[in-house]
Amino acid sequence: MVDLYKIIHDPNKDIYQKLDEQIDAFWQWSKTIKHEFEWETTYHNWELLNTIFNILIDTTTYYDWDQRTINNLLYIIGRDNECEFLVHKLTDTPESLLFLGKQGVSYPDVETKWQLAHYLSQIALILPEAEEIIVKYYEDSDEYVKRRALLALGIIESSYAEQFALESWKTGMKYRKLAALEVLKQINSSHYSILSVSIDE
Repeated sequence: MVDLYKIIHDPNKDIYQKLDEQIDAFWQWSKTIKHEFEWETTYHNWELLNTIFNILIDTTTYYDWDQRTINNLLYIIGRDNECEFLVHKLTDTPESLLFLGKQGVSYPDVETKWQLAHYLSQIALILPEAEEIIVKYYEDSDEYVKRRALLALGIIESSYAEQFALESWKTGMKYRKLAALEVLKQINSSHYSILSVSIDE
């Protein structure tokens, strides 16, 4: 049985090394199973991973992170796409979430991107720069990332929200149109009552 306390409080390793080791353990495990359905949730050591992630976020700042740590954080956020515990923890430290939001724009993992796009909406009142980063996620080539970013812009009632919602509506794509309607409703756009009657057409 793994001694979680011993691993977490090992005085011979700093928090970055502890995180790196746990990410590597997850990575090695991930190569042994099929990546289907909610495969990440079957990992046996999420409690340890969550604890070490939380300690790192609580005790360090983003300007202390090297590229390896940044990559580790982005990777494991993506793997926690069902529960979203890790990205939610980042809302406790808005500056760190903003920083990872910027880093995530060019990160190749869709599961990481959509979470960052959504959770940036929770810090936009504190850090207005978050809005511009969400816009960059809206410009992503992945349909789901784009859709979640659009919804995030609606949540914060962004000045871009109506324009992008109407653009999304014109694509004719069902789920993009549904997201567009949701955003138009959130921002009390006059276009909502007109377009909502034609959603099934």
